[in-house]
Amino acid sequence: MDNGQKIVTQALVMIAVPSHGPTSRIGFIVSKKVGGSVTRNRVRRRLRELFRQLPARPVGMDIVVIARHHAVSMDFETLRQAMTYAMGKSVKRIVKDAEQKAALKPA
Repeated sequence: MDNGQKIVTQALVMIAVPSHGPTSRIGFIVSKKVGGSVTRNRVRRRLRELFRQLPARPVGMDIVVIARHHAVSMDFETLRQAMTYAMGKSVKRIVKDAEQKAALKPA
């Protein structure tokens, strides 16, 4: 998590790093600051479903999504926009970093 690309929105914080495998892995963190167990599990289920429904899921990334308190009161569509925005931004940053590293390598 220390070396990842961090994207912050009102509803969530997304940290993404390139992985060594062909698939993406995702983990969700919903702390007690968000609410009680029922609320935390509801937020976690909503985030998991949003990731499942993404039209273009990233490949070869390890992703950690940290829910913030605003995720509780957001409707599903607004939460989807936040997730899509953060996912797109993190993919762009990782691709840009990979291109910069490739350009710096001597041939």
